[in-house]
Amino acid sequence: MVNWNGYEPYVPLHEGLLDELTRKQAREEFNHLMGAKSARIQELRNLLQVNEVRYGLDDQSIQDLNDWFRVNVQPNPDLPERLENIWYAVVNDVALHLGDIIILRSPRLQWIMFVAGKKNMAYQRHVISGFTRVANPKYNVDIDIAVATYAHQIIAGEQVEVDYFLQVVRHCENVA
Repeated sequence: MVNWNGYEPYVPLHEGLLDELTRKQAREEFNHLMGAKSARIQELRNLLQVNEVRYGLDDQSIQDLNDWFRVNVQPNPDLPERLENIWYAVVNDVALHLGDIIILRSPRLQWIMFVAGKKNMAYQRHVISGFTRVANPKYNVDIDIAVATYAHQIIAGEQVEVDYFLQVVRHCENVA
């Protein structure tokens, strides 16, 4: 059982899916999220601390986070195919944390708002970009979608990789 003591979820500026916002609204949302990134990561750090999970930037800390997340993520009791609402905020915070670790380990990478193609799943989303060991110059990693997909697989009872967060970080390091 998660101790939510003091955890404050992120509140976006605009409601709705990012790909459905105007470009101006999406840019405002991106800037708002990036401006709140340090506070969001601190919020995650505090949540982990009250749940006695070690926080850090090293592989073991990433694995500890993955273990805690995998064991605790919950479905919405009314819509079991969706996450319990608060878990979407945790997904966002975990994604920001993992993204910053990736950028710390591969400094040429950066957070961007992806705008290259309205049909792309990452359209107007915050993604990691700047990869050079790939053929596609627009290659990006949407950490938020990766963590959310993992969470949905867990609540659906699918077999998941127990070190998924580390796999994502290592993949990004390998193609940076």
